[in-house]
Amino acid sequence: NEAVEQVAFADRILLNKTDLVSEEDLLRVEKRLKSINSQAPVQRCTKAEVSPDWVLDIGAFDLKRVIEMDPEFLNTNGEHEHDTSVSSVALTEESTPLDLAAIEDWIGGMLKTQGADIYRMKGVLHI
Repeated sequence: NEAVEQVAFADRILLNKTDLVSEEDLLRVEKRLKSINSQAPVQRCTKAEVSPDWVLDIGAFDLKRVIEMDPEFLNTNGEHEHDTSVSSVALTEESTPLDLAAIEDWIGGMLKTQGADIYRMKGVLHI
């Protein structure tokens, strides 16, 4: 299960949309997350608002810990496989700065129409 793998290997866990559920549900979810990955701290947030310092440049990757969890981690022969229901898309524009408002509209529209199907989004933008 791709979602369980993401939690198991996470260095930090953001528990988002916490304003939409009860405290009882949050505690139940946090307990489940800790049962999958007891080492990763969990940060509750709303609208994905979290300090960049909490997730960036934290030096958290520990190869020894990863190999303990998955002894075959380094034996992939350059292949990375996901659950067959997961795919990825990459977009590249190297020369022209992007229009922030257009990017926000595009991402907002995509999340409204396909948000339930998106595990994560990441990128480096030249704005």
